[in-house]
Parts: sequence; C-alpha cells; structure tokens
Amino acid sequence: MLKAGKLLEDADVKLRLYSIDGGEAKLAADIKVPYRAIKNVKQDSSLHRHADGTDHLHGDDSGIRGLYVAQLSFSRAGDWGVELHVSQANGAVEPVRLAVTVLDSSPTPAVSTAAPRSRNLIARDVKNLRQIDTSQKPDARLHQVRIADAIAQGKPQLIVFATPQFCTSRMCGPVVDIVRTLLPTYGKRVALIHQEIWQDFAEKKMFPTVEEWRLDTEPWVFVVDGKGIIRAKFEGLVTVRELESALQQILTRGPARRQ
Repeated sequence: MLKAGKLLEDADVKLRLYSIDGGEAKLAADIKVPYRAIKNVKQDSSLHRHADGTDHLHGDDSGIRGLYVAQLSFSRAGDWGVELHVSQANGAVEPVRLAVTVLDSSPTPAVSTAAPRSRNLIARDVKNLRQIDTSQKPDARLHQVRIADAIAQGKPQLIVFATPQFCTSRMCGPVVDIVRTLLPTYGKRVALIHQEIWQDFAEKKMFPTVEEWRLDTEPWVFVVDGKGIIRAKFEGLVTVRELESALQQILTRGPARRQ
C-alpha cells in the first residue's frame, strides 16, 4: 500500500466491500485488514538486456517487506466496489476506492477442479538449470518432479509459476524465495515445484506448461492435493502463513481456498 509513493507498514486498514447493482451500492462486508510481514526472504535480482539494448533490473528493488491480507467472498458475478480506509499515528490517508468485476468462471484453473497433468521439464532434462529457472541462484530442489508424476504418485504439490529475471510484477523472485523457505518443513511430504514462464523471452514463447494452465500474469501459486485437485491458488505476492495454511489443509485432507 502506497502513500505519496512510499510503502505503508503496520497501518490501521479497514476494508468495505460493496455490491453494486444498477448504480446502487450495498454494503456487503466491513472488516479490519491485518498487516503480514514477510520475513527472512532474500529477494532475487538479476540484470538483463532487452531487445532494444536497454538494461533492466528486476527483483531486489521492490522494497516490499509485507502486505495486507483480506479474505473476501463474492456471492455473485458482476460489479463490486472496494473502499479502503487507512490511518497511521501521524494522520489519516484519504479513502481509496477500487472497482472489481467478478466473472462467472475463472480464466485460470479453478479451485476444486482437476489440475492439468503437465509434463514440465525438470533438472535432469536440461544441461543447465538456468534453461528452466531464471533465478539468480536456481534451486534444483524445486525442479525434481513433474506435475503429472506427482499426481500419479498421489503426492500433494505446491507449484509456483514465476520468472524472476523477466517478471513484470517484480514479485516473482520474492515469491520463489518464499516457496523455497517451505522446503525444510514440507519438502518430504509435498512436491514443491517452480515452473519458469518463458521458454524464450525474446520471442515471447511460453513454456507449454504455462499455456496449459492458461496463465497470462505472474507470479501464481497453486496448491494441489494428492488426488490432483486444486485446493488453493494465489496470484501475486503471498505470505508464508497463507501457503502454510493451505498446505496444512490438504495434508489433513481438508479443502483450502483463497477468495
């Protein structure tokens, strides 16, 4: 959250959700939004040259140290409004209003549906791990299992779709690092998989797995249970707490989802 171009941390944030019908706005929810710090994550960075000859740095310059997390339920497709009220010790910030359109169905694989049985490339398929991972320091542990094989084995999985070097949202490196922190605790029980976005960035050619999952933004994280059913999905920056909550749900055979 920004004020005058600066990030706001630990502010008092209240969110009001409005259902909009025919120009009439009806209050649907009024909640306090907690701040969740992102700790112990070293953000990835890399310098690359675009086709026009200019150099661009992605990753470590995001300045993000936390985010505000709210769980919202939308009872119908259509138009909705979000109003944020932010205040700090040194004074209040003007309300921020956003328009939201809820679709009848998700363009990306939906929660409670079967995950695509993708045959993603893994470490042993390539000579150099950088062919399938643009992280500054690629981690081979995130490239050991194919999505289809994990489903066949009945193993739960967490799949992060991200491109640290070419990320337009600047959140890919931090999200991959967040997923990496889960390896010591969940690595033996859950297949943790990183899928790079671009097979050829210059030609704008995505990896087939990304196309199978119908993703046109990044990063995304999907949590899939042992039966191959998507139980949670997250777009953009996500906290360790949210991912652990989703993993705990599938490890105890309960559904988990993020609205």
